[in-house]
Amino acid sequence: MSRMLNFTKRNFKEILRDPIIYIFCLGFPLVMLVLFQIINNYTAGNTPMFELTGLVPGIIMFSYTFVMLAMALIVSKDRQTLFLKRLYCSPMKSFDFILGYAIPGLVIGVCQTIICLISGWIISLINGSAYISILSCLLLILSQLPILLISIFIGILFGTIFNDKSAPGLCSVFISLAGMLGGCWMPIETMGGFETFALFLPFYPSVYLGRIITGATNVMGNPYVFSNGMIIGVISIAVVLVLSVVLSCVAFKYKSKT
Repeated sequence: MSRMLNFTKRNFKEILRDPIIYIFCLGFPLVMLVLFQIINNYTAGNTPMFELTGLVPGIIMFSYTFVMLAMALIVSKDRQTLFLKRLYCSPMKSFDFILGYAIPGLVIGVCQTIICLISGWIISLINGSAYISILSCLLLILSQLPILLISIFIGILFGTIFNDKSAPGLCSVFISLAGMLGGCWMPIETMGGFETFALFLPFYPSVYLGRIITGATNVMGNPYVFSNGMIIGVISIAVVLVLSVVLSCVAFKYKSKT
């Protein structure tokens, strides 16, 4: 246990030393939050998805994809520098290594969420718009933990399988998919068959659940409610979460033996 905790601390320090954590994981989501609020202001509030109650869950989910990138980078770099090869001689097991990487990612992701929520609250004070209650903020954090874990373990999986040049490229594909298929700033609920397709991936259901909690309304002025389609979305989140954890553990164990 002590070795795993020391490994966790080391990984946390390594991640914080990388400028990408501040540029993408913190800076980029906040810039997007402010930018969409400016757009909403100049459209006289005619873009409901850019209202804070609808925008914040989308930005939070999207920001987790950069945690995936950070995980992929640190794991792939440790493999390239043979740091992990030397650690394989220790009594640590594969799952200890996985936790050692996942825990810092979880802490960073939760901090991202809190920063986004506080930033949204500050913006709401400036423009005088409605915001989320403290209880809803807590529920929102809990509701987004599954997609955060999915992002973390997919990042570990990519970092385990691919090198430090290929892994970021694959993560960028997921970042693009999360933006387009997550409904972060697009009204997917009005796109019929495209919404049905998006329900089978974890991005859109996560944002939708967040908007139910925040009491957001869609472009048609209707509140987000838990529908029959969201049952598919919840199942999708659960299946992808289990697959990402299992595949990352299996891949890491296999790589440790080769």
